[in-house]
Amino acid sequence: MNSSDNHISSRCRIHLMPLMSSSFTPGQAQATVNSFQDKGQRQIAQAELYYFSARAEECKDIAELYLQDKDIYLRLSAGLLYSFSNLTLGNPSAAKMGFRNIQECLHQTEQNPSSNEAMASCVFANYLAMVLMHLPTDKLPPLRDFLPYLPAGLRAYGIYVLAHNAYLHEEYANALGLCQSVFLMLDGCYPIAMEYLYCVIIMSLVNQKKENEARDVLMTAWNMAKADGFLEPFIEHHGLMLGQIEACIKPTEPELYKQLSQAVIAFSRGWMNIHNPKLQASVTDKLTPMEFAIAMLASKGWSNQEIADHLSMSTNTIKHYISSILHTLGVKNRKELKPFVNK
Repeated sequence: MNSSDNHISSRCRIHLMPLMSSSFTPGQAQATVNSFQDKGQRQIAQAELYYFSARAEECKDIAELYLQDKDIYLRLSAGLLYSFSNLTLGNPSAAKMGFRNIQECLHQTEQNPSSNEAMASCVFANYLAMVLMHLPTDKLPPLRDFLPYLPAGLRAYGIYVLAHNAYLHEEYANALGLCQSVFLMLDGCYPIAMEYLYCVIIMSLVNQKKENEARDVLMTAWNMAKADGFLEPFIEHHGLMLGQIEACIKPTEPELYKQLSQAVIAFSRGWMNIHNPKLQASVTDKLTPMEFAIAMLASKGWSNQEIADHLSMSTNTIKHYISSILHTLGVKNRKELKPFVNK
């Protein structure tokens, strides 16, 4: 049986996040969804396609149907998709309900273990939710121990989660190395996981001030994502990319950038509503995505000249932006920006 046959036969089995778990050529996401034989798996895969292409409402409607499904993989998938789609839609109570559903799955599986694969999926889902919400993972079983029991696409995405966590702890070289190692080991093209890995590579390179390398990676990821309309990775990582979207995408594709910016505002508002509700209104309602990117750079100690060079602007323009940001947020200097932009 060749590798293509393996990918097809794997669609007969139930997996957590079946579309993410699948290898397919960029541009073939919908065809991949249609190829799943099991109805529940096919519908969850369709919800994934909606989520990753920034169609949160449609994703939420499907995911809600499977929140109490007897199949642990469908239930976990639904919990993740329901939570993150509701974040974008500005429904924090619904998002929290989805997260609680994921936690319940882990508790039930710990009490009544069925298989290594089921336990690995529960750990993965909980670790993913905690890391992407920038919350501590110390009370969870270590994800590394369970990666071998996940299918290849999820294993790659699991390493993205570990790399993202390393990034949040300012371990940029470690995060970069983890992501780059995945590309040496993958046995096929897993576009969703790869696009998220590319995002952490970009974030790590920018923090090391390797901006030209970061831009090359961004364009590789962007061109891959456009084939299926997968804007969500760039929406979720917009601020952490420290202005790369503004530097590369805004000048050449203004309409797509506008669409992306609107989605960034919606996602950031929902994310802050859960993670830091006291600052939610100040940041997401008052700063544009461009201003937020500049605030992130300024809070990390970049000079006006460095920010100007990075964004292809004049230093006077950057000075004006920063003065406006400080005034809008009611703070006196760059150091006081950190609580507003987090990491």
